[in-house]
Amino acid sequence: MDATSAEQMVQETATQHEQMPANLPDPRNPSTAEKLKQRTSSGGYVVSDADLVRAIRAWKARGESERVRGLCEALVTRCMPEFQRRSYGLRHRPDLMEEAIAGMIEQLLREAQNPREEFMLANFIHYLRCLCADNFQRVLRNEGLSYRRDAQGNPVGRGMHVPQALVDRLDVPLGEGDGAETAGRELADPGDQLATRMASIEAQRILRYLTDPLDQRIMILRVFEEMRWDDIAALCGKTERTMRLRFEKSKALLRERIATENAEEQ
Repeated sequence: MDATSAEQMVQETATQHEQMPANLPDPRNPSTAEKLKQRTSSGGYVVSDADLVRAIRAWKARGESERVRGLCEALVTRCMPEFQRRSYGLRHRPDLMEEAIAGMIEQLLREAQNPREEFMLANFIHYLRCLCADNFQRVLRNEGLSYRRDAQGNPVGRGMHVPQALVDRLDVPLGEGDGAETAGRELADPGDQLATRMASIEAQRILRYLTDPLDQRIMILRVFEEMRWDDIAALCGKTERTMRLRFEKSKALLRERIATENAEEQ
């Protein structure tokens, strides 16, 4: 290590100590958990988010991994309502919603322990919103669910990416003993469900034009499950006539939106 690097480390350490809270919260103290939950009259926390992050970094600098873990859990608990709210758009795909939240948690904990990350100390709320938006958009891109939007916010055109699940399916490396014949047999396998999966993704995309979850459910039960109207009415807690009317309105809306898509692509 040269003199310049050593001097830089000394300066960073001094800066960290200057920014440390006067009394570091100790998660092993029974009163700490309650103190971390206490709110001020303005709605903030008595121990601010930035101070909590500084405490995490201070304990980490001292090698107190157990205390770091306890404070990280408290930070995640604080941020979880925002994580859930910002990923609510994926509620129709619980697996993707969990993936988005997991990415948010991983990035939050990684950057909370990184002394070079200053943005979260300067404006934690804005940092958190940016973090949530980045991870939400990442999941959409990976799954081919990212779309252009019109002035009303409705999806326009088709997905701009191949879903990550399909990329993994198609990009499988051949074994050492596999040759062209083996590859041909793999691609020609009649059991391949690629077409079915693509059709399912396209159906989900089209259903997103229906903003009411009840209309989506009626369409799924009638078209995909092929259920009778009286059974659909019983499941949805509505009359059979209401189910038929909503179905016809939804069908007309989807027909109009698909026609608009085809006209734009020509």
